[in-house]
Amino acid sequence: MTNNFIGHSAEAPTHALADVSSSLALLVDQAIAATIPEETAKLAVNGDPETLATLGRTIAVQEGYLIEAVVASLAATHPDRLTLSGVRLPLLPAALDLIRKNRKSLYEGLSLDATAGSTAIYHPDLVIVDPHTRSALIVDVKRSLSGYMGGGKLAELQHRMTASGLVLPDILWRDHQRLAVETVGTAIIDASRTSQDVSDGVWPISRLDDLLDIDDAGALAVGSLEAFRSGVRNVWRNAIEASFPTAARSGMPIITAPDHGKKPRRLPHKAPQPEGPVQTRSPITVGPFGPGVRAH
Repeated sequence: MTNNFIGHSAEAPTHALADVSSSLALLVDQAIAATIPEETAKLAVNGDPETLATLGRTIAVQEGYLIEAVVASLAATHPDRLTLSGVRLPLLPAALDLIRKNRKSLYEGLSLDATAGSTAIYHPDLVIVDPHTRSALIVDVKRSLSGYMGGGKLAELQHRMTASGLVLPDILWRDHQRLAVETVGTAIIDASRTSQDVSDGVWPISRLDDLLDIDDAGALAVGSLEAFRSGVRNVWRNAIEASFPTAARSGMPIITAPDHGKKPRRLPHKAPQPEGPVQTRSPITVGPFGPGVRAH
């Protein structure tokens, strides 16, 4: 098992990419509809706090699902490869121990029997197999790796992916019609990544052309993500115009607050009068606090 995916040189046919463009547009529409239905947008625009909090989480989750679906759809257009999802790869303690304690050169070329006992399972987002070159690629798709920075979390994810790669050949041979694999690579796709450097095994979606060996795959993925975000903004804008048509047309800022009925009359504040002599202490500085204001 090696950690480099040896791709096939054949290109995806033109008609496949034309077909995937329409399927990607459908995926984007479905993601927008699942993220921000009209009624949800209306409640959020009118200041419902629970809906606002839920909407923020839903946008992140649905965007992540969309990125996974887009990558899978693009990978499936390659004429010489099989794209598998839902593959369960056991994480053998022996495999993890081997990777954590040894240099790559010591376990490169090894494969392990997947029938060995293990309670831990790794679920890759995709496994891409090229029967012609007898190579496979384990892919993990992330909306953002920000939560993996620090504490060795990214390295641990890469260890799990590599450990699962040691048993992948046995899994493919046993459970997927005798697919023979001699080379296994791993790749993490980070949709928030702007750097084009992939030496650490992390890929931006803009470089899907190179990863998947499919022309325009990166541009289609980036375009799908931009279309999703634009669609969410349009639904939000339409909800504002429907709820506050005059303010929306004039461009005035819109501030809403819940109506709790008639407010009680506020009584005038009366400062308490000190009793007895005032005790003084060391001088301190007291003054108003605000943007650009210093205490005097």
